[in-house]
Amino acid sequence: MKKSVFIGFLILSVFVASSQDLSGYDSYYVDEFYEKVDLQYGTLDENGDNISFVFVETEMDLENGYYDIQLSDGPGDLYQINGTDYYVTFRSYIGFVGYSEDCILKISGYSAIVYKE
Repeated sequence: MKKSVFIGFLILSVFVASSQDLSGYDSYYVDEFYEKVDLQYGTLDENGDNISFVFVETEMDLENGYYDIQLSDGPGDLYQINGTDYYVTFRSYIGFVGYSEDCILKISGYSAIVYKE
């Protein structure tokens, strides 16, 4: 259900690639997509500490194309796709994006690239 809501959210934000000039953007290859999964109250980690969620590697079933997204800093090397429970990691350092930064996600076959100004 969450994945279909996310995909619906992204489909609404698709734009026509031919009308967008990405020459002024920096590009970052997505390494992996993750989904934040809430856990039952009382779940413990390997050290016996309470945890309320984990990040699980997931695949995105998105059509090839360009999507307007907003990224924000997440824990560690993760960046959250705002408005969703999905996070991404990148192959290289993307830098600080703060609370919210407008970006463009390009899906092409099995690869994904995020463009930010």
